[in-house]
Amino acid sequence: MRSITAKGIRKSFDSKTILAGVNFAISEGGKLALIGENGSGKSTLLKILTGHLIPDQGELFGDEQNCVLIAQDFSGKDEETPRKFLNRRVKEIHKAIRMLSQSGFDLGKNEVRLDSVKCGDLSGGEKKKLEIVAGMASGSTFIAMDEPENHLDYQTIDWLVSVISKFYGGVVFVSHDQYFIDQLANSILELEDGTITVYSMKYDDYLAEKERQIAGQARDWVVEEKTIKRLRETVQMMKVRAARNSDTAATYQQTKRRLKELEDSHGKRPALEPKQPKVRISGVDQKRGKMIVSVEHLSFSYGNNRIFHDTSAELRFGEKVVLFGPNGSGKSTLVRLITGELAPQNGTARMGVSIKWQFMTQDHLAGIDRTLSALEVFQSTLKWPEHRCRANLARYGINVDLVTRPLGILSGGQQARFKLALLFAQEPEFLILDEPTNHVDPPTWEAIVEAVKGYSGTVLAVTHDREFIDAITERLWVIRDHKVFVEPGNLSEYLERKRR
Repeated sequence: MRSITAKGIRKSFDSKTILAGVNFAISEGGKLALIGENGSGKSTLLKILTGHLIPDQGELFGDEQNCVLIAQDFSGKDEETPRKFLNRRVKEIHKAIRMLSQSGFDLGKNEVRLDSVKCGDLSGGEKKKLEIVAGMASGSTFIAMDEPENHLDYQTIDWLVSVISKFYGGVVFVSHDQYFIDQLANSILELEDGTITVYSMKYDDYLAEKERQIAGQARDWVVEEKTIKRLRETVQMMKVRAARNSDTAATYQQTKRRLKELEDSHGKRPALEPKQPKVRISGVDQKRGKMIVSVEHLSFSYGNNRIFHDTSAELRFGEKVVLFGPNGSGKSTLVRLITGELAPQNGTARMGVSIKWQFMTQDHLAGIDRTLSALEVFQSTLKWPEHRCRANLARYGINVDLVTRPLGILSGGQQARFKLALLFAQEPEFLILDEPTNHVDPPTWEAIVEAVKGYSGTVLAVTHDREFIDAITERLWVIRDHKVFVEPGNLSEYLERKRR
């Protein structure tokens, strides 16, 4: 049976140690979920595993030359066609095209779209499908996948789960989607403090085990706290006696050393709940009923490709709505029409008068100089004093270690936290979120959910994250047959109505 073994892998950036001696192995048939907080080194480890980065120390043994990376970002060129991209990446092009069709990618009549469109014009979901197919059809025995479910609608995620489940080789994947991990993982690799702990169990069992560990650590801390208190009292009583008696003095010094060792290693009391960034949102003026977005008899096409035809919808202050539809249905196009980036051929799509709005794009750093730090962007954008900027960023988990680093070297989740902090600091009436939970770890996911739920303004979100939709939405704008249909309730309720 083929396998890859990582032994003693170490990697540092700018004198900061990211991986501090990682050891694990993956064999054919293994489906390993690599989990850890944002910035813990997950993407770095996958790049080392696939030869895109060289470790400072340590080695890979076995079939390491036969491992392909499916990265977070699309690796193709904007000017090339989908067929040209696949021809560069796979040997069996017909197999790849068949798989691409099964993913729901619109090939067009006689596969015309594979040659007539440019990759730069594809939706985020279509690019992700191309990237996945290029990896899965590469012929490699091992595949490393970095958040492959991002940008995919729920039907495509189910397709991807099926494809990976049937794959004969080994897969190690990074995901923050509990559904995706539940369906696939037969082992968990927990990356924390630069090292990996292997849990040979399903994700639900791993979560239960972590709860037991945290509870046990809390109990041990209480016992140690009582021991320290008792030793302090003993040292205080022995202090006077030790000055008079040499035998007591030796015992006193020994007890004092023991107390210091315990105090040095004791630390803070373990949290009974996972760490979450503190997110605070300033309230916005209450303007219930104010028109935020109006779409009236809208029609729009890209050439001969019709996207919308004579559709209407409206969004008022305080509402939280999710745009829902398959990849390529026009969700991002509608957002671009609403923001004025695109102009409709017929009808209107516009915001209300003097609406203060912010847009969290899929690329969290779009329009921002990636060489600047979070602190520099905050100061230049908000004109706040430094201490206020630092305090606000810290609430979102951008702490003293991260606040002065160039934004471009932060992890995807850290960039998401930064962008969320920047948007909410400007107190918008209307917030547009395009895949806001991509690249974020569970604590950050929960923080974003709580932030959006607690926000008193209007939200229009584009996302395929089922749990996020159920948590925050009050209505859906469902795109089908070139129109927007307003559906009450969350996604689970909508899908249940469809099944009846």
